Amino acid sequence: MINPYLPYQAKIIKCQKETEDVKLFHLKFTDSARQKRFHFWNGQFVQVGIPGKGEAPINICSQSKDSTKYFELAIREVGQLTKAFHQLKAGDYVYVRGPFGNGWPKMKNLPKKNLLLVGGGCGFIPLKSTAEELSKGYGKKYQVQILYGTSDESQLLFKKQYKAWQKAGIELDLIFDKKRPQHKTVQGAKCGFGLITKLFKTIKIVKDATAFICGPPIMFNFVVKELKKLRFGDEDIYLSLERRMTCGIGICQHCAIGDKYVCKDGPVFRYDQVNNLEL
Repeated sequence: MINPYLPYQAKIIKCQKETEDVKLFHLKFTDSARQKRFHFWNGQFVQVGIPGKGEAPINICSQSKDSTKYFELAIREVGQLTKAFHQLKAGDYVYVRGPFGNGWPKMKNLPKKNLLLVGGGCGFIPLKSTAEELSKGYGKKYQVQILYGTSDESQLLFKKQYKAWQKAGIELDLIFDKKRPQHKTVQGAKCGFGLITKLFKTIKIVKDATAFICGPPIMFNFVVKELKKLRFGDEDIYLSLERRMTCGIGICQHCAIGDKYVCKDGPVFRYDQVNNLEL
């Protein structure tokens, strides 16, 4: 049994700049046996710490099939701790607990196999692992569509992956709400201007599908309304509420929503589990 309080040392193998305030870290546990036993599912998170600086919950954004080899974390600089993370480089060490939480449902268990992924800003990070998984042949068998909105083109994450996703049969549509796109496409993906809900009115949305959503909390209500118009049922909509977490194991109660703890019962919830709660 893994002690949830015990951190394990992990080495940064490489890191790359995704945007001005987001870096992608590729990590491996220094204990090779621990790495081989490390299993997570898409949508789960780990607690990552720096001695003397603290720790924070961070979503794993690499695909679960590679979990015993390495894992990736995309970290946005928003405070003192994340600033310390951004000062790290390949060869440095951090400490990791987890994985924790319940992630996105497995595709084989979904009644509706077509998928719609809707991400806003850094909320696209918890969706990346699923996109990676879907690009390994799923998009050739079922319809997969990704709607991704940011303030402008400079805030787009994981651009190097776009062509591979599209080659795998995934439709990717981008939209910017603060600055009009300079180009009609980015890495082959179509670009638009406006709020992400505009895409529901201007493009054909995949039918008979399950929706995975993550982004700013204000986005959820408007996206769900659009999905309802398209006859998505509550049971066909999943939300990641990861922004509310702190301790990761239900001790601090910071993430409590009604009778649920986001870190233990989520961070991914089916909409009919939380539609009556104050999100």
